[in-house]
Amino acid sequence: MQNELQTDWFNHLIDDCQNIIVEAEFASRWILIEGYHTLGARILEDKHRIVQGGSSLRKTLSRVTKFISISERTLYRAVQFAQQFPDLALLPEGKNTSWRKICNEYLPEHEEPYQPEYDENIETENECPECGYEW
Repeated sequence: MQNELQTDWFNHLIDDCQNIIVEAEFASRWILIEGYHTLGARILEDKHRIVQGGSSLRKTLSRVTKFISISERTLYRAVQFAQQFPDLALLPEGKNTSWRKICNEYLPEHEEPYQPEYDENIETENECPECGYEW
């Protein structure tokens, strides 16, 4: 009888520990996604100031990365992510995703961020002809 109780107790402990780990991993993936989304949205908040100041978003991202110790590619993708999914509820898989999956499946890939040729006669936003990403 004692061994059965210990076995049941131990199995319950193992189940609880596994559930805790699964929930913690899920929470950590989601908080990272929320963080990158917030980061991208924050950059986009000042996009009009960047453009009015005569700079490009690409140049500004390059400058920002030097101050916040993040790669330019990651920052670029955070901006793409916030622009493509202004509301996290729009993610096709909801919370059942990861930052890696978002980058690989939902964000267009370029060898380097698209930089349109400058044309002083064009007053509209520039966008990538491949994916529609606006600069």
